Amino acid sequence: MDHDGHRERLRQRFRSAGLDAFAPHEALELLLTYAIPRRDVKPIAYQLMNRFGSLHAVLKASVDELKQVEGVGESAAILIAMIAPLFRAYRKSAEQDTPEIKNGIQAVRCCEALFEGERYENFYVIALDARMRRLNTVLIATGDVTEVRVYARHVVSALTQCNAVGAVITHNHPSGSARPSAEDIALTSAIAQLLDQVGIRLYDHVIVGTEESFSFHRGGLIGADDGLATQAAQKYENVLPAVQDRIYRDGKVTKGECKQWQEPEEEGEYR
Repeated sequence: MDHDGHRERLRQRFRSAGLDAFAPHEALELLLTYAIPRRDVKPIAYQLMNRFGSLHAVLKASVDELKQVEGVGESAAILIAMIAPLFRAYRKSAEQDTPEIKNGIQAVRCCEALFEGERYENFYVIALDARMRRLNTVLIATGDVTEVRVYARHVVSALTQCNAVGAVITHNHPSGSARPSAEDIALTSAIAQLLDQVGIRLYDHVIVGTEESFSFHRGGLIGADDGLATQAAQKYENVLPAVQDRIYRDGKVTKGECKQWQEPEEEGEYR
């Protein structure tokens, strides 16, 4: 087989039509051509897809996991493992073009950029000034694939060091739904109460899942008057599942909705 000719045809297809013209295994094959010279990389691309199940899963795999696939050496594994973090850095950089966070959708967009391709749970706080402009984004804690341990006092400390007057907190659920747990709600309540004592307003808590995100503000679990709708949060675990589902629907934003959103008038600003 003319490997050099095949590689050049792949690259020309990308130049003329972009990745939309590629099947997932072909996109992976094109990437591998830059790390594995003088070899047919199509079988390796198929092996990676079969091993991990999807292109998304391949790009989230670690270097050591990738190297377990026959034909994938150190250079190829590092190149593949770099893609998701590189895109996460791109998303973070792009979000800097929108320095203000004034509503739930803007918060979701900003928070999703922090977790693009992230394999483990992380917890961030976004510090805001009086005009809702971002002062800083601080990583508070890193966990494993199912949980992250966070102390409310660490959030308060990070915000007071930034001289913040407002905040959005966020963490991810890399292995599943963005639906808030009882622990998520209890932590949000504790953080809001501590922040209130030092004159800092908690505007939102955004949970980023694999396919959607959840805004506490949009779901009615963070109120307009006192930062946290404490009674609503306390009742959430005690109401009927149908009511919990409604709260989740109200606060949920899918990846597609977030990308298409063009600041509709009905998306109310934080108050």
